[in-house]
Amino acid sequence: MLYVPFVPPAATPPSPRTRELADLLGRVIEEYEKHHPAVTGPEVRAAVRMAAERSSRSSFPQLRVAVGVAAAVLAAGLFALLAANEGRMPQTAVPVLAIVLALFAVLVVVAMAKRGGG
Repeated sequence: MLYVPFVPPAATPPSPRTRELADLLGRVIEEYEKHHPAVTGPEVRAAVRMAAERSSRSSFPQLRVAVGVAAAVLAAGLFALLAANEGRMPQTAVPVLAIVLALFAVLVVVAMAKRGGG
C-alpha cells in the first residue's frame, strides 16, 4: 500500500477587511430578501459570484487571458507544423499533439472550475 502523508494547511482567520466585506454583503442580502422573499439560495450565490467576477480584483480575467494565449499558441504551433510538412500531419507528431491537446483541455477545465466558484 502506498501512503502519501498530507498535512492540511492551518486555517487562517479572515482579515478584518474580509470580515467587514462579509458583514456588508450579508446586510445587503438580508435587505434584498426582505423586499423579495421568493429569492432562493442558489440565486443569491449566483448573484454573489457574478458580483465577484465584476470585481477588478477577480482572478477570472487572468484565467480567460491564459486560456486565450494557450489557444493562440496551440493554433500557431499546429499551423507551423502543417506548413513545415506541406499540409500533411506527420505520424510522429500525433502523440505529441494529443498530449498538448489534453493539457489544453485541463487548462480549460481549471478555468471553468475557477469561474464556477471553485
